[in-house]
Amino acid sequence: MKLLEYKQFNNSDENQEKSLNKKKVIMASSAAVAVLIIIILIILYSVNPSFRNFMDAHVLFKHLDEKNLAYINIESDENFYTYAYYNYVVALQNNNLTLYNSSGKEVASFNVKVSSPIFAAQDNYLVVAEKNQQKVYVFKDKRLLWQKDVDGQVSRIDVNENGYVCVVVSGTSYKSVITTYSEEGKEVFKTFLSNTVVVDADISSDNNYLSFCEMDLSGAIIESKVKTVSIEKAKQDPANAIIYTYEIPTNSLVTNLEYHEKNELICLCDNKICKLKDGNIETIAELDDRSVTFCGINLSKSFFQLKENKFGINNQKSDIEIYNTSNKKLSSYTIDGIAKDVYAKDGVIAVNLGNEVYFINEKGWLIKKVTTSQEINGIVISNNIAGIIFRNKIAFLSL
Repeated sequence: MKLLEYKQFNNSDENQEKSLNKKKVIMASSAAVAVLIIIILIILYSVNPSFRNFMDAHVLFKHLDEKNLAYINIESDENFYTYAYYNYVVALQNNNLTLYNSSGKEVASFNVKVSSPIFAAQDNYLVVAEKNQQKVYVFKDKRLLWQKDVDGQVSRIDVNENGYVCVVVSGTSYKSVITTYSEEGKEVFKTFLSNTVVVDADISSDNNYLSFCEMDLSGAIIESKVKTVSIEKAKQDPANAIIYTYEIPTNSLVTNLEYHEKNELICLCDNKICKLKDGNIETIAELDDRSVTFCGINLSKSFFQLKENKFGINNQKSDIEIYNTSNKKLSSYTIDGIAKDVYAKDGVIAVNLGNEVYFINEKGWLIKKVTTSQEINGIVISNNIAGIIFRNKIAFLSL
C-alpha cells in the first residue's frame, strides 16, 4: 500500500513537470513568433514606402494637429526673431533672449544688446551676434559661456560641436578678418584677408580645420577660392597655416560651406554641389534640373534636392531626394503638394506647404507631420525640437 502511494505521488510530480515544460515551450514559441513579426515589420517599414506611410499615420501616430501642440502668443512680430538649437526654441525681442522647451515653458532668459541678430548653432552651442556691429554672445545649453565686443563689424559667425567659434568681420583696414575662438572664448588665431571678402566659413568637428570661401570682387570676373587652414599650424604660424586652396570655376557662385561627418567639406554653389578633399574638387551634383526648386547642404551627412512634379492642378507632388555625401546613397520621400519653403538643420528637413509641414530625417523617413488651420510663416529646427511660427504665435514640437 505504501509502495502504491509512492508511485501515485511520483506520477503527479512527473505530470506537473511535463505541464510546466509545455508552458515553457509555448511561451518560448510565442516569444519567437513575436520577435519574427517585429523583424518583418521593421524590414517592411524600411523598404516599403506605402507600408511606412500607413504605419506613420495609423500606428505610430506621427500625424499631428496644430491644436495638440503647446504654444506661446506673440503680441507683435515687429523686430521679433526666432531660432532653434539643441532642446530649445529661442525668441529674441527688445534685447531679451528667451529659451523655450518643447512644452512651451520658459527655461532661461538673458539680456543681450542685440536688435538685428545673426545666429549659428551646433549641438548644444548657440552663437548670437549683432549684424554689422561688435557684440558676440556664446551659449552652451542654458547658460551664457562668454561674450565680447570684437574689432570691426560682424558679418558671419559659425560654431562647431565642441564650442569652437569663428567670427568674420569687415570694416577694418582689411577686407575681412576671421577670428577663431576656443570654447572658453580665448582667441586661437586670426586670418587676415586684404583683397577679398568672406562668403562663408566652417570649423571641422574635431577642431583641426577652418575652411572659408573668399571672393574677389575687384575685377570684371568674380573669382572664388575655398581655403582650408590647419588650426594646429595656425596657433604657431597663422600666415603659413593654409594647407589646401581650391579654385572654384568662374561660372560658379559659392553660397555655403559645411563640414559633414568624417570631416568631409561640402561646397554649395549656385549651379552645383562639390566635395572638397585633399586639394581636389569633386562635383557630386549638378543643379541644372529646372524641376529642382529647393536644395541644401545644411545637414550632418547629406545634401537634398526638392523636385516638383506637376501632372495637373489636382495632382502635384514634391519629391525630396536625399543623397549621402560619403557613399552617394539615395533616400527619398514624396509629398502630395507643392512646397512653399524648405528648411534644413542637423539631421532634419522641414517642408512647409502652407497649412502642413513635414519633418523628414536623412533616411527619408517621416519624423512628424503637422496640419495647421493658420498659414505657417516660418519654421526653426534642430535635431530635437521645432518651432512653427504663425502670425500671432509659435507652436512647439518635439522631434
